[in-house]
Amino acid sequence: MSPSKVHRIDLATFNTLGNLPSGRGEWRTEFNFMREFEKSYFKRQSSAGVTAEEFSLSGFGVADMVWIGWQPEGQSEDFSAVAIQRQLARRLLYAFEGKLKDWQRALQQAFRYRYFADKAIVIMPLENAGQALANLETFRNSGVGLWTLEAATGSIKEHFTPTRIRAFNPKARAKAIALLASKFDFGHFRKESKSALQ
Repeated sequence: MSPSKVHRIDLATFNTLGNLPSGRGEWRTEFNFMREFEKSYFKRQSSAGVTAEEFSLSGFGVADMVWIGWQPEGQSEDFSAVAIQRQLARRLLYAFEGKLKDWQRALQQAFRYRYFADKAIVIMPLENAGQALANLETFRNSGVGLWTLEAATGSIKEHFTPTRIRAFNPKARAKAIALLASKFDFGHFRKESKSALQ
């Protein structure tokens, strides 16, 4: 398959950036940092997938971004609501938390996502990640990944990515999958996926 097809789901949740008072430069910078991470992350994907920003699941916080990737199986792929939910449920659900500096807060937030996500990953700018990297064992013990983004090159480095783990709470994971599936634009994704297969 040629370039990845990213299906963005609009959850119509609150806009974190829009709710912040003017002058909160660090928050704006953090928001922009995550958009740069998204661009770099999607470029390296070889499969189609689904993403949503500001993913909120009651009781488990608000992830900056979630991602589920899969390779369409062919022209006969079923794109019904039930089939899409089944497809999403079979794949790994990633939840990302971006922070410019406060790695401890990022780790705490990302750990909460482990209840509904199969892989929770903290993203930091490479130049600010020294303390986080010095405490990489804490991430390992928590089962939370740590990646960095080098802004100048758009290069993502995976310092630690958890393996062989699944979401702590299967019911919470099922709710997360159902929420994504309920907002899915089936017609648009069918057209994108069939175009990618040609």
